[in-house]
Amino acid sequence: MQYSFRAIFQALTLSVAALSLLPVSLFAQNKKQDAVMVHQSKQETTMESRIKQDTVVAGQAERDTVVVRQLQESRVTAISKPSPTLQSAPVQVIDREAIERLGAQELHEAVKNLAGVNIRDYGGIGGLKTVSIRSLGAEHTAVSYDGIAVSDIQSGQIDIGRFSLDNVEMIALSIGQSDEIFMPAKLFASAGTLNITSSKPVFEECGTNITARMKMGSFGTYNPSILLEQRIGKRWSLGVNADWLTSKGDYPFTFDNGRDIEHLVRKNSDVNTLKGEINLWGELGTSGKFSLKASGLSGERGLPGSVILHNQDAFERLWDKNGFVQAAYNTALGKKWDLKSILKYNYAWSKYYDKSDKYHQGFIEDLYTQQEYYGSIATRFKPIERVELTFAQDLAFNILDSSIPECPFPERITSISTLAGKYKGASLTIVTSLTNTYITETVQKGSPAPNRNNLSPALSLSWRPFKATNLRIRASYKKGYRAPTFNDLYYLRIGNTKLRPERADQYNLGLTWSGSFGKEDFGWLSATLDGYYNSVVDKIVALPTLFVWKMMNIGKVQIAGADLSITSRVRLGNSHSLTLSTNASYQYAVDISEPDSKTWRHQIPYTPRISGAANLAWSNPWVNLSYIVSLVGHRYSMPSNVRYNLIKGYIEHSISAHRDFYVRGVSLRLQGEIINFTDTMYDVIQYYPMPGRNFRLTLKIKI
Repeated sequence: MQYSFRAIFQALTLSVAALSLLPVSLFAQNKKQDAVMVHQSKQETTMESRIKQDTVVAGQAERDTVVVRQLQESRVTAISKPSPTLQSAPVQVIDREAIERLGAQELHEAVKNLAGVNIRDYGGIGGLKTVSIRSLGAEHTAVSYDGIAVSDIQSGQIDIGRFSLDNVEMIALSIGQSDEIFMPAKLFASAGTLNITSSKPVFEECGTNITARMKMGSFGTYNPSILLEQRIGKRWSLGVNADWLTSKGDYPFTFDNGRDIEHLVRKNSDVNTLKGEINLWGELGTSGKFSLKASGLSGERGLPGSVILHNQDAFERLWDKNGFVQAAYNTALGKKWDLKSILKYNYAWSKYYDKSDKYHQGFIEDLYTQQEYYGSIATRFKPIERVELTFAQDLAFNILDSSIPECPFPERITSISTLAGKYKGASLTIVTSLTNTYITETVQKGSPAPNRNNLSPALSLSWRPFKATNLRIRASYKKGYRAPTFNDLYYLRIGNTKLRPERADQYNLGLTWSGSFGKEDFGWLSATLDGYYNSVVDKIVALPTLFVWKMMNIGKVQIAGADLSITSRVRLGNSHSLTLSTNASYQYAVDISEPDSKTWRHQIPYTPRISGAANLAWSNPWVNLSYIVSLVGHRYSMPSNVRYNLIKGYIEHSISAHRDFYVRGVSLRLQGEIINFTDTMYDVIQYYPMPGRNFRLTLKIKI
């Protein structure tokens, strides 16, 4: 049966590839038409450059009343940025300008400034960092890289700490049903999606761009990187990037053991990682667009242990070797049809080592290998103006190998199909979708999990009740779905092959508004307010049985909350401006599994009732300054909300400054940051202390 699975998947993958290449021969035209398209592309690139220079709109705001700006946006072919105030479901956007304004260097540093997001950070430069949306858990959050999902079939959690922001153009977080329906079916299946969009090269007169960065920070941190971009002919371009990160991670911290306050230094928090990426973009025929991305990572890091009872000794080490190749092809099939096809291969190898007397040999060394073969094909049909229909079909084949003797070597085939539709009018937007997920598995040892089939509907709408104002009302519903991971099903003796998938019903009701104030666009403001209710059933949790712990479906969680986001910019003369971005969240997320339980209606672990962030930036001709503050309320490390499990809240303050220089055609940027300048001591995960005050300096050179 194992070989038949491989044969079936390979045959279907070849079919997807054949369908992807078919439009090239069907719709290729003569060289004269290609030359016209190249000329139009140059005009669009010029228009895009002018928009970037002239616009004063920040990453979180768009004004649907300014017709001229909408027309300009429709001519930009590089990256389409969603407008948070026009979406029928909550969407938050951080574009390149906002990333630089925040002074963020890593993905998790930017994401923690979004409303409704919880980041679990185990501390240190190389610590695991995962993202949860509205208390649903990291397994319900999909992460996409240039429109293609990132996967981890073993744990179901994506470590966003491995992503750098050097070559990222935009980050978008969508919760529930996205207004973008022309995408792979896999992105419809999750409760929310964190989309990462890479920067595409923009060439001036020269066809070559070289960008070098050197980052230096506290605790022996060094991070050099280089990016080479090359234009190939008139319709193709290539980007090659290399990045090396090394850090001792030996930051000082204070520990309160209840009687004394100890001043210690974090141990086993070093990291040494080398990353490389190759991107190829091109045009095929008159309307075809092709992209190829190959990425690799090789690294070693220490896993800092918890600090308990005067002891923080840790000998755990983790080695990673990850790589993937993904290709995407988009084309128009006439005036009303479009086609998008994707192929991806992902390989992930890791080695875990720990030294302790509790092991028979004095140490343990486990090896894990994941492989994924993934294909997707989506079609879009526009029967009439303002209406579009899409159908997407995804197929994935996942394999897990391990050196653990009890490993059953599971294999999984996942088929996801989505039918979606959208109506977008001047005052009303309606988006709906229906996603079906089918999963089947085989194992070499023991019994596999039964086949699973799930149907997930979604519906969202946005309505502008008054033409004279930009006020909009939006409402959405989505049924989320999270299949058990290989760890949940098969890990040693705690795995349970009879687990049912988690299901989450998501309801959202919100208001959005955007507009300008003052004379001659003196300033503008954008605001969104959303209230939500989530209900999670069949939650997968680990519980003690008679002899061992076991993964079981008994959890039920009730979540109610609200997210508020406000962004405003004021122009102070021709060369000065102030930008303020704020967000605040309230989350009431309680366990309602058993009315007789001691944890009945207790806040679920690591979920603060109150959290928020604010950023104030001053743009000027001298040195651009930015102040960032983030607040997280108290949380509990365990389901029981008792004092022993309490994790105190904290407020972190940071400042950033940067200045651009231009010397003989070379662009220079010098940026400095003081992170946590009040030296606040806090934990995100209990007994895993975070760094106090630290510094970072970045030099960027672009030729």
